Amino acid sequence: MYPRMGGSYDKLKANLKATAMLPYDGTSPSSIETYGQRLIGSTLRKTPGVCDIPPRYLETQGGEMTKGVFGTLIEKFYYGIDPGNKACSPDFVDAGVELKTNALVKRTKGFSSKERLVLQMIDYKAIIDESFDSSCFMRKSRLMMLISHTFQESSNFVDAPIPFAGLIDWDQLPTTEQNIIREDWATIAEKVRSGRAHQLSGSDTKYLEACPKAADSSQEVSQPNSEHRAKPRAFALKAGYVTSLVHRISEGAGRPGPAEVLGVDEQLAITDAASVAADGFEATVLRKFVEFKGLEVDSIEARLGLRLYGNAIGLSLNKNAKDYRAQLARHMIGVTTKRVAEFDRAGIEIKTILLDRNGNPPEHMSFPAFKYMGPGSVLEEDWDSLEDEEAPRFKRHLEATRFLFVVYSNDGGMTTLNDVFFWSMLPEDIESFVRPVWQRTVDSILSGNLEALPGASFNEVCHVRPHAQNREDTWPTPRNGPQVKKSFWLDKKYIQKQIKEHAITEV
Repeated sequence: MYPRMGGSYDKLKANLKATAMLPYDGTSPSSIETYGQRLIGSTLRKTPGVCDIPPRYLETQGGEMTKGVFGTLIEKFYYGIDPGNKACSPDFVDAGVELKTNALVKRTKGFSSKERLVLQMIDYKAIIDESFDSSCFMRKSRLMMLISHTFQESSNFVDAPIPFAGLIDWDQLPTTEQNIIREDWATIAEKVRSGRAHQLSGSDTKYLEACPKAADSSQEVSQPNSEHRAKPRAFALKAGYVTSLVHRISEGAGRPGPAEVLGVDEQLAITDAASVAADGFEATVLRKFVEFKGLEVDSIEARLGLRLYGNAIGLSLNKNAKDYRAQLARHMIGVTTKRVAEFDRAGIEIKTILLDRNGNPPEHMSFPAFKYMGPGSVLEEDWDSLEDEEAPRFKRHLEATRFLFVVYSNDGGMTTLNDVFFWSMLPEDIESFVRPVWQRTVDSILSGNLEALPGASFNEVCHVRPHAQNREDTWPTPRNGPQVKKSFWLDKKYIQKQIKEHAITEV
C-alpha cells in the first residue's frame, strides 16, 4: 500500500502534483495523523513510503547546526509537502494542520521533551491589534501534528527511533489548560502593547512562552509604543508542557481530554477551570493559602485534617523531614503527592524560606551543582548563545523558572506561615549580577585560581559555594585535580530584599 517513493524530491513533488496521488488525504486531519503514526516504532530509513533522501541528509546527526533537519525530512520526504513556513498559515492549509517535530529524551519513567517546542515568530506590530481567538497564533496552531524522534548522541536523523506521532487539538485540551494558554498569550500581547517587548521573559508565563529566536543575541528589532529595540521572539510551548501532552496522548484515550492522565506521583492543583478564566492561574493558586496565613504549622495541619486523620490515611507529615515545609505547602494547595502537575508543566518551583525572629532568611538559596570541565560543564557554555545546549544552565534556569516563595517565620520555636507569592528574577538582575559571577567562575577554573571563585561578598546577589554531600563528593577540574562540588547560590540578603519589597507592594 505504501511503496517506496523513488527519485529526487523535486521529481517526487512534480509527480504528486501531476497525479494528486498523496498517500494520505491532505484535507483530513485524521488522515494526516494516521499517516504520521505509521512512523511510531520505526525510523525514516526503515518506513515504507519515504522518498529517496539526498545523500547529504543520510549522515546528518543531531546538533545545533542541524536542529531543523528532522523537520525537513518529515516535511519533504515523508509527507511530500513544501509549505514555505508562512506566518499565519498552517502547513496543511486545506486541513488546517500545522506540522511540528521535536526530540524526546528517554528517562527512567518514560520520555520527556528535550526542549521547548518552538511555534511561529511573534509579530510585535500585529499582535497589539489581535484578539486571541482570531490571532495569527490560533490560525496557525489550533491543530498541530507533532512527530517526535528519540534524541541520541552520534545518531543519524534517518535512523532515529520515532516513539510518538499525534495530533494536538486545541478544542480537545482540558478547559483549564485552554484558559492558562489564553492567559499566557494575553500576558505576552499586553507586554508588547505597553512597549515592553524588550522585557519579555520565559518566566512571565506558564505553558506558552515568548522565547528568543534569532541568529545571535545581538539581533534586535523595533517594537511598537517604545523606542527600545527588542530581541526577536517566537511563541513556544514549554518543555514540561510538551512532555505532558506526549504522555497523555500516548497513555490516555487518544489525546488530552477532560479526564486527565496523571502519573502516580503527581496531582493537579486546580480542577476548577472557571477560577482560572476569571482570576488567572497565579491568583487561583495564591487564594488557596489565604486561610492559612498567620497560622502556626500545627494549626495548619489541624485545619487540613492531618493531625486527626493523617495517620489513618497515610498523609501524616514528619516535621524532621528536610522537605517538611514544602510538603505542607503542597497540602495547602490540595496536593498530597511529591509533584504538582501544573508546576511541572509550567516550570514553577516551590521554594520555602524560613525567617528568623528578626525577619532574616538564615540560608542562601541553592541550585544544582555545576561541572568544572567536560561536556555539560560551565567551560562549555556561552552566555550570549540563544541555543539551550550552549547557554549557561543557571542562566536558563533563572530566565525560565517562576518560583512560588512560601515564607515561614520562626519566633521562639513557633513556625508560622508568613507570606506566599510568585517571583521571577528580573532580566536586568540576571545580566548585571549573575553574568559577572558566571564569568568569574569560568575564568577562575580556566586559570586554576580557584581562590578567586566569587564568594558571598562578591555582589550580595549571587555567588559560588560548596554543594556536596561530603569532602569526598568531588568533580575533576582542568588544573586543580578533584575538587568538592560547588554550585551557584542566590544570596540570602537578595532574597530578603525580594520578600520585603513584596510585603511593601501588598500593603
